[in-house]
Amino acid sequence: MGKPGISDYDEYWDDRIERKHYQYTDVHRKIVEVAKGVLGNEQARVLDCGVGPGHVYRELSKLYEAYGLEISEKVFSLYRFDTSRIQIWDLNNGLPPFDPPLDLIIASRIIHHLADPIGFLGHVRTNLRKKGWFIGVIPNICYYHHRIKFLLGQFPPISGAHVNFQTGPTFEKMVASQGFALRQLTTPKKTIRAKFWPTVFSQDLIYVFQKSDP
Repeated sequence: MGKPGISDYDEYWDDRIERKHYQYTDVHRKIVEVAKGVLGNEQARVLDCGVGPGHVYRELSKLYEAYGLEISEKVFSLYRFDTSRIQIWDLNNGLPPFDPPLDLIIASRIIHHLADPIGFLGHVRTNLRKKGWFIGVIPNICYYHHRIKFLLGQFPPISGAHVNFQTGPTFEKMVASQGFALRQLTTPKKTIRAKFWPTVFSQDLIYVFQKSDP
């Protein structure tokens, strides 16, 4: 068995582009909705960590002063918008300094790709203004479909691209330990059971944290 993780993100995006696996999804829609909910109509500085196919960045850049970090140059071929504020960057190196500090940092489906997620969260806190916001989106490894497969003797379909794993509660505790307060846990799924019990009935978990006082 090979070492987990992705060794070449350009190859990774070549494959995704070839398979046309970059559609706008309910996860992107919900992230934009949540971001607009915490920022409102005020002028704000937003950072999208791991721009990916660019859906969230594109929508937020229409409303706010948006910046992006993306590890692969290949994915830029999908962008049909101004990319002057998107920087090629490996998030395993933390974050570049932002001055003035940011109002919101988004890390969607990216934490589980990082070798040192706690170190990354320290950089997030440093680059946020007082009472700034952090939206973290993680795949739910405790999704009930995965639980059923495990009971049937099948390992859940977890990507080998992921180098670390957290359950929802573990992720929440990890972020809180770095100086954040949980303000909301939500899901892109619209079912009643997902709304009331997302850690069981949603495949993706969207956490909204606010920077705590020092």
